[in-house]
Amino acid sequence: MLRVQLFQGHRRLFGGTAAQVVLPGSDGDIAVLDCHAPMLCTLLEGHVQIDEARFPIRRGLARVDRNAVTILAG
Repeated sequence: MLRVQLFQGHRRLFGGTAAQVVLPGSDGDIAVLDCHAPMLCTLLEGHVQIDEARFPIRRGLARVDRNAVTILAG
């Protein structure tokens, strides 16, 4: 399981665990699963999907490290 936190401005929109996160990366959608390699990426306008939940974003950054996904969205 992934530990996921999604922030937009000063608000936390999501905090919890998930089996999968899909990010709207600048080079296309990125699916993050358990044991994903560490990465830092920029996000474009689209939706962050955390399991079945979808959150619209305009832009952002995402960090994946040690089964933790932190998303800072605008």
